[in-house]
Amino acid sequence: MDIVKHIKQHTENLQIVCGRLTAAQLKELKPAVMGFYYQLPGFEAVINKYIKISITKEQLTDDIVNGNLESYQTAIQKTNAEMDEYADDYEEPEALDIFILEALDNAVADTDAANLVSLFTGVINTLDYYENFSDEPGYWNNLLEQELAFQHEILSTVESNKPLSASVYQERYANVDFTAL
Repeated sequence: MDIVKHIKQHTENLQIVCGRLTAAQLKELKPAVMGFYYQLPGFEAVINKYIKISITKEQLTDDIVNGNLESYQTAIQKTNAEMDEYADDYEEPEALDIFILEALDNAVADTDAANLVSLFTGVINTLDYYENFSDEPGYWNNLLEQELAFQHEILSTVESNKPLSASVYQERYANVDFTAL
């Protein structure tokens, strides 16, 4: 399978389907997709290090569900404004840290299709990163290929107004070892 072509088609489909979802459906999906990112190494520590806020996964999920996002948005804006890539003490975040930070930014942004598409494609990019830099690229490639079908299944479920478990991603990746590479 030409995975690059398949991912491109999948991303275009994500944009179309997410564009048809209601604001409530988009809001429902964000905490579910965040379940993937919660399993990455040091999720809470990365947020604390770069955004300078202490959070728990449970609190973040509750805040996304309840729309209590302003404090996160403010903290992210402040961090971005203070960041100086040219400073002598600037430390480039690791790839996994970037995936986590981008996911947080998309999860707490105003509920729209583009942010949800970015959360989904971030999952794909993270699995692709593991495929490219792990000692088991075949294992990660298999997960990546399965992920495309899984995302399609999730969107079909939501689009048809069937209930979706908020822990769908945590359950799916419960036995996957996301070690730092």
